[in-house]
Amino acid sequence: MLKTIKNIPRRAVSAMGYSLAGLAMAFRKEESIRLETIALILLVAILAPIPWPIWKKIALISIYLLIPLTELLNSALEDICDLVSPQYNDKIKAAKDKGSAAVLMAIIVAIIALAALIVCP
Repeated sequence: MLKTIKNIPRRAVSAMGYSLAGLAMAFRKEESIRLETIALILLVAILAPIPWPIWKKIALISIYLLIPLTELLNSALEDICDLVSPQYNDKIKAAKDKGSAAVLMAIIVAIIALAALIVCP
């Protein structure tokens, strides 16, 4: 048990390295991730001077992060689909379309949240 506890920092650093490598790979490979990163930077820049309570800003940024999060999962799904079936397949198309639909839903959630935060005092 003690050995396991001692390994936690090393394992956490390793896990962080894998995560950062995945983000870097997605940033290089996926245009949508690059665009969403630019949008995040713009969102933070736009929110900075707006006289909203900090909780509203944090909430909006957190909700916005659902978009790239979903995009990363969709990208991973597409990579697996392409590996499993490089040729056209109706079931693979359906899986990819569902992943894309999940990204669209994340975008809709972010838009609804933005509207709610603007309207509600």
